Amino acid sequence: MSYSIVIPARYDSKRLPGKALEDINGKTMIERAYEAALGSQADEIIIATDSEKIKDVCKKFGAKCLITSSEHKSGTDRVNEVAVIENWSDEMIIVNLQGDNALMPSKNIDQVAKLLFDNPAYSIATLATNFLSKDEEEDENAVKVFFDKETDEAITFKRQLKAYGNTTVNYMRHIGIYAYTRSSLRTFSDSEPSSEEEEEKLEQLRAYDLKLRIIVGKASITPGPDVDTYEDLLLVNSIYKNPK
Repeated sequence: MSYSIVIPARYDSKRLPGKALEDINGKTMIERAYEAALGSQADEIIIATDSEKIKDVCKKFGAKCLITSSEHKSGTDRVNEVAVIENWSDEMIIVNLQGDNALMPSKNIDQVAKLLFDNPAYSIATLATNFLSKDEEEDENAVKVFFDKETDEAITFKRQLKAYGNTTVNYMRHIGIYAYTRSSLRTFSDSEPSSEEEEEKLEQLRAYDLKLRIIVGKASITPGPDVDTYEDLLLVNSIYKNPK
């Protein structure tokens, strides 16, 4: 299995500006995400940013970093620009590892790439995990992926719980890591947002308008939280300082 990882990391994140350079137990968050990628079997790891500050920091810890457009609306678009710059083939498998996934297990990165590699009828692969509590299950920030129990094909993604009344459908908490083929990434990124995507504020819903099939795997290891807010940053720091 051959694949590459792109880690998108813009500087001006909405809720926590400059979060890629925030300290997590002695290292920047972007370096922590890079370390997770280093533990995988990927052939190449590229950090994609719009910031010279982030690029300078990446250079210090030895990562390949490309400056990409500041106009991108999503990390997916930033990953697609890297694919263009690198001139990757249509069959190439690319994993989008978010720059705030400092606690993403390396095994999960390999898992999502292998999931797409082993299921060539699909365009995108992603992961899910069990909810940790009823409160988390009802939290709109905890995205739910609904999928067919037999095929593991994603049916939809929702922020709120939705009763299907169909025993063949299951749902779990979605984890924001994706594997794409180069051709499906291009199709996705070059297309306009769908109406459902804009309503739910969930970019992955665009795939359904484009007839891109998504397969879901249960994460081999439940990852720690992403960093979206200052409170998340404190939590992730505490996990690094006091690992179980």
